[in-house]
Amino acid sequence: MLGEIIAVTISVASLGPMERAYGDHLDYSVVARGKVAAPVAEAWDAPQVAGNDYILMRPESGAPHDLRFVVTAPYPEYQHMRSTGWNAAELLVQDPDALAEKLKDSAFRIVGPPRALSSGNTKAMQVVGPAGELLYLTNPEGAGNEAKSFVDRVFIVINGAKDLNQLIGFYRDKMGSKVGEPFPIRLSVLNRAYGFDVERRHPITVARLGGTPFSVELDQFPPEATARDGRPNDLPPGISMISFAVESLEAVKEPFIHPPVTVADAPYNGRRAAVIKGPSGELMELIETGKR
Repeated sequence: MLGEIIAVTISVASLGPMERAYGDHLDYSVVARGKVAAPVAEAWDAPQVAGNDYILMRPESGAPHDLRFVVTAPYPEYQHMRSTGWNAAELLVQDPDALAEKLKDSAFRIVGPPRALSSGNTKAMQVVGPAGELLYLTNPEGAGNEAKSFVDRVFIVINGAKDLNQLIGFYRDKMGSKVGEPFPIRLSVLNRAYGFDVERRHPITVARLGGTPFSVELDQFPPEATARDGRPNDLPPGISMISFAVESLEAVKEPFIHPPVTVADAPYNGRRAAVIKGPSGELMELIETGKR
């Protein structure tokens, strides 16, 4: 059911720092800007953001998989990896080592230097952006996900769970994704967030998205993780929501938070969309691509 990732929505206090940071250091550019329409904010279950400014930024490759920054009141207490739900977006990059040099003394704080993953030859680094958002910047092994620009599109989003088996069941049985068996992997950025040994391993697996080169990584978070605390009627902090393509909203078995809306503006482009909530509290916006 779930198809490609269309957009990653991030709550921010101000757009200027995001536009400068992603433009100057990751070569992203603004492809749309505007104010959140009231029907869209209602569909997100976040009427507080109606009328707030937003921008869509796209990688230099032109791949139509955007980062959407939406202005909300600040969340100064937010810390990545300390709560369940959407915790990181993983972007394709050509050279993590060269990127690390470029990001020194920038608006991005390196929290995990370039290193080969414990599961293979893939090399990745982790950074925290101006709004406290966590990014994995990865040069993966194998064909099918090569970066077309120095920093390219999102290809994985990371979902942290208190109960990994529950999350697996949701993506496999409710969302129609192929999900592998969990396996232990070193999660250095998670370990640093909790003060664990940096080499400690945690069970994870991957939900493949409908034959596309996109995935959702499902991580078992430690018992110390809390639910994502957000304000009522507002977007939650950090990575607030992920937008996925679906062929038909009628095929979705989970209840929508609010009825679908048809939106002219990007990234909807005249298509219908509705939002559901996953078992870790994650907001999932489903954009109907099978019909207009």
